[in-house]
Order: sequence, then structure tokens, then C-alpha cells
Amino acid sequence: MSENHEFVTIYVMAESEDVAVHISTALVKEKLVACANVNAGTRSIYEWNGIIQLDNEITVFMKTHVSKLEDAIKRIKEMHSYEVPCITATPIVGANQDYLEWVRRQVGL
Repeated sequence: MSENHEFVTIYVMAESEDVAVHISTALVKEKLVACANVNAGTRSIYEWNGIIQLDNEITVFMKTHVSKLEDAIKRIKEMHSYEVPCITATPIVGANQDYLEWVRRQVGL
């Protein structure tokens, strides 16, 4: 188990699969993330400008090294279609170490 939180999973919501794939592909090509999982079928409920919204959205999980996180968030915000996109990061506290080494190599470390 890794306790130093070198790696993170970035969680992003997108309005469509096209937007999610576009952002994910760019970040992988730019070596800001090792990979992304694009998942359709998320029902989001939230308040925006005083109105309750019920939207179908796409959930994206991206894995990267913590040293790439700030640049990845900046890039996602640049490419995202939302005014205030949901972008959060969670430390990976345990994982297959071979997988984490692959993530490290994929992001150029």
C-alpha cells in the first residue's frame, strides 16, 4: 500500500461524451494523465442560479502523478464547456504498484 499519496484520481463531470473524450484524449496526449475512464449514465442533481437542475452527465476518472495535478486541472478548465466544472482529486492510498509505475511512466516521470 502506498502511503505517500504520490498518485491521484481526478474526478470530472462533463455535459456529453464528446466533451469528456475530447478532454481525456488531450490530457493523455499531453502526458498530464496516464489514462481516463469515461462513464455515461450519471444523473446529477444540483442547484444552479437558484434552480434545481436534473442533468444527465458523463463521469470521468483520470489517474496521474500528483506533480501533474495543477497543470491537469488548469487544462481541464481551459477545455471544459461548463462555467464552473466539477474537478476534484482524491489521493490513491493503495493500489497495484505495477500499475502505479505504469502511470508514472505514462506521464513522463
